[in-house]
Amino acid sequence: MGRSHYDYLIIGGGLAGATAVKELLLTGAQGSIGMLAAETELPYERPPLSKDFLLDQAPRASVFLLGERVYREHGVGLHLGTPAASVSPGLHLVTSAGGDEFEYGRLLIASGCAVRRLRIPGADLPGLFYLRTLADAEALRQAIAGGGHAVVIGGGFIGLEVASALAQRDIGVTIVHRADRLFERFASEELCTFFERHYLDHGVHVVYEDEVRRLEGDGRLRKVVTRAGRTLPCDFACAGIGVEPGVAYLDGSGIEINNGIVVNEYLEAGAPDVFAAGDVANFFDPVFGRRRRLEHWDNAITLGRLAARNMAGAREPYAGVSYFYSTVFGITYEFFGDMSGYDEMVTRGSFDRKTAALLYLSGGVLKAALLLNRSPAERRAVKQLIVSRQQIGSLQEQLADDHFMLERALA
Repeated sequence: MGRSHYDYLIIGGGLAGATAVKELLLTGAQGSIGMLAAETELPYERPPLSKDFLLDQAPRASVFLLGERVYREHGVGLHLGTPAASVSPGLHLVTSAGGDEFEYGRLLIASGCAVRRLRIPGADLPGLFYLRTLADAEALRQAIAGGGHAVVIGGGFIGLEVASALAQRDIGVTIVHRADRLFERFASEELCTFFERHYLDHGVHVVYEDEVRRLEGDGRLRKVVTRAGRTLPCDFACAGIGVEPGVAYLDGSGIEINNGIVVNEYLEAGAPDVFAAGDVANFFDPVFGRRRRLEHWDNAITLGRLAARNMAGAREPYAGVSYFYSTVFGITYEFFGDMSGYDEMVTRGSFDRKTAALLYLSGGVLKAALLLNRSPAERRAVKQLIVSRQQIGSLQEQLADDHFMLERALA
């Protein structure tokens, strides 16, 4: 057991933490930098794990954010395989699970989320996979190499991406989904039909309005049994049932936890010199006037950069439009903003022609947009319209006209 001191200490070896390290180096922050990471791998990107990596189109080395040489040349103290066990803000001290102590000048908590695990009979059988870490992806890729049939448990973003990758690797796939449609959260019949057709065309079978109740096998997973009594034979299964903030080690720290770590507009966590960023941060979004916690690639980068600048002495508030993207069967769609509370949806273009947009408005104000193969100008216009919060409800007819350029709606 040892004791170290860093001017900037980061808990978490994911995208937000690595982005913060990079930003501190780029901005010339004065002082020593250290990182505690639970995983033994260098920080890497997660989006490729459910896409190109599973498709065997991306080498292992391609997922890493910065090479070990970069950390070494800049004197960054990398403590891999060193999860934090407790934080004592009054002492400016972090203790690792191994008992090592780390003093800090300023602390960034970017420990991300952990996958939710099935708590049903048979959940301990070999052959059940999750997908959060590089090790998870490697194990699943090895299972894919054996061929056969897989059950994907959950029809959320990760489940749908995994199902797409499996089908493209010639694995038979059955999805078990609680809802009555795929992509139902976007509330568009046309979009749902468009994507469901692609899954069906690739041989994916979907079980709707059902959920898994137990797993069965003779020393290895062989069957998935649902609430409705269906028995689905399989060679392996992958569960994508969501994630939850990894904050258990903060119990007793005095740091406020409420669906993640509660931070202000500067990403300060309410304790002296403590910040939070990425999936674990519950921040106030001024565009939508409410608190949000986002589990997306762009959010990890945005908050990681902002936290690093503010740790180094800036006072920059969060100001941006949230964004995420996903790719299934080679089709990439992008989503901007927050559609909660929308009261009107306008469709532009045609999903059949693979170029379309869904605009979600509330009281005539654009709240969110889903874009499929749209122009860079339209992407920029969507972001500006969301930020400006201007009334465009009177332009309904024009908004639905695909020849009408959205930038013309800007006041």
